Amino acid sequence: MKISLISTKDTAVRIFPDLGKALSKNISGLELEERFVPTPLDLPFVALECAKESNFLIVFALVEDDDEADFIKKKLIDVEIASGTRILKAVESDTLSGLTGYKFDEEKAGIVSELSKIAISILFKERDFEPTDSHLVD
Repeated sequence: MKISLISTKDTAVRIFPDLGKALSKNISGLELEERFVPTPLDLPFVALECAKESNFLIVFALVEDDDEADFIKKKLIDVEIASGTRILKAVESDTLSGLTGYKFDEEKAGIVSELSKIAISILFKERDFEPTDSHLVD
């Protein structure tokens, strides 16, 4: 299985080495490709290129604001539909740039853990996304 990891050169945290290790623990024979783009608006174009040869894509980028993140996610959905390749769209407004030390490391580990868990569920355990009944308890 080939997974492409795509991000921008200016994203505030480099998670791909840790994410690759986490994914490799759960996927035997995994082939990873890392791609970096100059600006967030280049993400959909490179995702389309990678979708031709990959089974799954993870796009991770921290951008300036929610509007930019929403725009890029919509474009990535267009790529996903056109290519037929699933994309985990982890494009959010940047909340990590000001963090340092332990807090930064803790947030980075949380991102890696969450993205790995979601990717594994999408690829192998779609039942993880089944809704459960929730009842109000009096």
